[in-house]
Amino acid sequence: MAQETVAAAGNTEVPAYLALVELGYSVDRVGKEGGERWIATKGALELVADRPLELLGLCLLRSKRGARWQAADSEIDEYLKRFYPTDR
Repeated sequence: MAQETVAAAGNTEVPAYLALVELGYSVDRVGKEGGERWIATKGALELVADRPLELLGLCLLRSKRGARWQAADSEIDEYLKRFYPTDR
């Protein structure tokens, strides 16, 4: 089977938006001081990001980790150890 690669690019923005809508989110684009923000809302949950693809990432984060989505200190330490090891 051939390897499939999906990269974050312009062609992923519309599918990300469509996935959010399919998941029941209301999605809006808000222009602000020369920039823009994207907001997805579903009930009392509001996700805010720079692009629809980032919104979809936040949606998955919240879905997988729940209301207590923040990382524990031990999880942060493990992440830093793996991806940013110090030279000793």
